[in-house]
Amino acid sequence: MLWGKALIYWKSLVVFAIIAYLSLLRESDVALPSISGVDKLIHLTMYMVLTWVLIWDSIHAEIKGWRWVLVTMLLPAVFGGLIEILQDKFFYPRTGDWQDWAADCVGVLVACAIWWLVGLIKRNVRGVVK
Repeated sequence: MLWGKALIYWKSLVVFAIIAYLSLLRESDVALPSISGVDKLIHLTMYMVLTWVLIWDSIHAEIKGWRWVLVTMLLPAVFGGLIEILQDKFFYPRTGDWQDWAADCVGVLVACAIWWLVGLIKRNVRGVVK
């Protein structure tokens, strides 16, 4: 039973792996545009996508209540913080940046807010159609 639910999260695990890989590359391997704040936008987007996929997988795994909050909100936020710590301590010349972690957390919140709004709109449209 537990193994079956874990398999539902394969998409989320792929996104986790991609984010970890990209986050732990040497900086010289990463070519970012020289636009101010683009790195924060990238962080926000990566964690928004991660959270969106986690929400999708959690619905299919029938996760509800506090477990839903744990999986879809707390897990990606903690993962983002852990990545920043790992960059700072073990992946020189990368450095941990708490503003990056804040952007990760904003991405989590934006994904949850969009999911909630989409659900609200769907419920309202169904109510009008009936």
